[in-house]
Amino acid sequence: MDAINHILDSAAVQARQEKSYADATDRQLVTWMCEGDTAAFEEIFSRYEVRLVAYAARYINSIDLAKDVCQEVFLKLIAKPPTVLIYDNLGPWLFRVTRNLAIDKRRRRKFEVSGEDVDMPEAKDELSPFQTLSSQNDARVIRKLVQELPPELREIVELRVDGGVSFKDIATILDIPQGTALWRMHRAIEVLRQQWRNYEPKL
Repeated sequence: MDAINHILDSAAVQARQEKSYADATDRQLVTWMCEGDTAAFEEIFSRYEVRLVAYAARYINSIDLAKDVCQEVFLKLIAKPPTVLIYDNLGPWLFRVTRNLAIDKRRRRKFEVSGEDVDMPEAKDELSPFQTLSSQNDARVIRKLVQELPPELREIVELRVDGGVSFKDIATILDIPQGTALWRMHRAIEVLRQQWRNYEPKL
């Protein structure tokens, strides 16, 4: 059965390679992405990154923060893609999420700068286990779990979390597409979550 599945998967990948990703609809790309096709995600990323950064910058007046928002949007896309697309177009969903995240970041910046008790939702990072781990005040556990990651995932985490390196610079350092860097970060988060669930009962 595994051999049959492998053949089918290989045939599916070959079929996609024969058809240009650039010609695929957003719906097709999302479907392939959900099947684990990194190249499909990279195509989505290349289609929307510049426009989403420009859109987010309108709300927070900072290109650097807008890039951070854009990265969060794509991580959310990988983690929980939309089930319904308007006319097979992913744009409305991406821009809506971008707007919400940009407004939330703007409110948090206002609070951090002025100290005003503004009315805003509590920020929640649904994608990252690092906040949960940090709340346990156990850096040793965090380091242990990160060290157990596969090398290609561990280097992403170490650069991003320990070094504070942007995904764009990570892509340059590792000589990979930026979309691949985001994809690997998401995968690392999934693995760390599972590791934490396995470790937590032992605490």
